[in-house]
Amino acid sequence: MKALFTILLLLSLIPPLSRAEDSPLEGKMQILARGLKKLSQQGTDPAKQAENISLLKSLKMAAEEAKLLEPRMTEDISADRKEKFLSDYRAQMDRLAGTFGEIEAAVRAGDYSKVTPLLGTLKSERKEGHDQFKKD
Repeated sequence: MKALFTILLLLSLIPPLSRAEDSPLEGKMQILARGLKKLSQQGTDPAKQAENISLLKSLKMAAEEAKLLEPRMTEDISADRKEKFLSDYRAQMDRLAGTFGEIEAAVRAGDYSKVTPLLGTLKSERKEGHDQFKKD
């Protein structure tokens, strides 16, 4: 039994295997995608208020961390356009983090009537961001 525990402990310390092309930004985006899916499923459930607040805090943090990273498309942008591209990208991530903050405030206040429209805003911000900043 002790040997099994030791093996499990060691296995838990090994980082998960990932594709070679995964970048730190893609990792943040995966966190955001999974969180948005979960939030869409339970965001208006008052019984999940504490869980949703915690989720929203982590999503806001992931968006703020992603803002500091550069999208892959940056590689294809000429030097004279790069600064504006990154400025636009960071503004988009600020809007995303701001929307997470608005949803968190609504959930904290128990004002679930605001959550659904804000989730719609998140989805449109996601699409807009991917259209503008994601390299296929």
